[in-house]
Amino acid sequence: MSFADFLGRVRDWLTGGASASASGLPLPSHDAAPRLTPIVPMAMPAAPMGSPAVSNDGAKSRRARIHAAFDTGMPVETRAGLAGRSVELDRLVEAVVEHGKHGIVFGARGSGKTSLSRVFGDMADEQGAIVLYNLASGDLSFSDLYRPYLTELVSIPGASLRQGDIAPLLDAPFDARHLASLLAERMRRPLVLVLDEFDRVESAATKAEVAALMKLLTDMRATTRIVAVGIAANVEDLIEGHPSLRRHMVSVPVGGIGVDPLKALLVRCCEQAGITIEDAAASQVAAAAIGSPYHLRLFGLNCALAADRAGTSVIDTAIVRQGLTEAFVEWRTLSAANADLLVRCSDLPAGPRFAIALIAYAAAMRTRIDRAEIEVLGAEDCSVSGADVDAAFAALSPILTPSALDGQYLFDDALAPQFYLLLQGGKIDLQSSERGLRADLRTLLDQGARPE
Repeated sequence: MSFADFLGRVRDWLTGGASASASGLPLPSHDAAPRLTPIVPMAMPAAPMGSPAVSNDGAKSRRARIHAAFDTGMPVETRAGLAGRSVELDRLVEAVVEHGKHGIVFGARGSGKTSLSRVFGDMADEQGAIVLYNLASGDLSFSDLYRPYLTELVSIPGASLRQGDIAPLLDAPFDARHLASLLAERMRRPLVLVLDEFDRVESAATKAEVAALMKLLTDMRATTRIVAVGIAANVEDLIEGHPSLRRHMVSVPVGGIGVDPLKALLVRCCEQAGITIEDAAASQVAAAAIGSPYHLRLFGLNCALAADRAGTSVIDTAIVRQGLTEAFVEWRTLSAANADLLVRCSDLPAGPRFAIALIAYAAAMRTRIDRAEIEVLGAEDCSVSGADVDAAFAALSPILTPSALDGQYLFDDALAPQFYLLLQGGKIDLQSSERGLRADLRTLLDQGARPE
């Protein structure tokens, strides 16, 4: 998304334009006194009178179906499940499979990078390429990173690589030139090596060898291509120190997607779960996700479970509020420092809160946060002062990580931006969430040994 597109979307959202009604997340007037939307204690909807009893086995089966439909922990495996990513997918296929470039896929956690790479792999396989996957880790050397690909390759018919070819590499370290020479000489079929979680590689030497491997494979006109996938605000975060790689690769940023594709994904998940969602409720959930397929599935899952516990198969706007609150409670138990800081930020004066909302929206839709852009956007469209922006970044500093580019940042926890916007818009029942946390503690105390 260009800065102009981003500026227009946020302007509409903040000033009540077309996107504002879809988002359902109005920011307060800059002149308004600092406050959140009043919170009303929420009661769990009661099951309809006369509803047929459901056995425990039936409840387990229904909830298992809901979890399977919204599965937030697994990447999608088919193009149909890859909501709103056709442009990114086509760009990756064209560059890597058709033009022989290497690929860098980057974005926030939960943005769908792994899903994109999996579906890309299926499409590359359909076009005759061998596609192999591996996960990076912080302490792996270059040899350890690529050795699993070699051991798998020798077991694939038609790969042209034999056990004798890789035997010298199984027990001794090797470098990028050695590996590139072997692949260029022996591999005849197109080969794509997908390296997921590339951002976890901590060794500068390993990163340098991966960069060298990409360049050597291109120079040798090999049929092997590398696709690196990682969490980053921009491509510089993944190729820092190796700008020459730009000539040999395509970068595919995975940012936020529109409300309509998210809404379609939500409706499809609900249908698979045997749940009906009202149109207004679907719009609220899709808007709350602010471009993130992961948030969409997370929020949808909690709304479906809330409906199930309420004894209904219909998600309405009241159930959405319940589901969003329960999603926040779950996140807060796992990321307490981030959640608690955002709660405190929602009590700041209106100017800094406005600036934080801009930061959160930018992070949700574009992964990266560019301070200069926030300053321009705030000054021109939101009457946010430079002091407000300074206060916003100071308040968020414990949970922001500087990017490789000066003045750019990303959230430590990629789930945080959407939750701040929900807090800011009063879409989460904080009183109910606090009661939920206390209830969890009470349950733990009941299960443990109480003092005499």
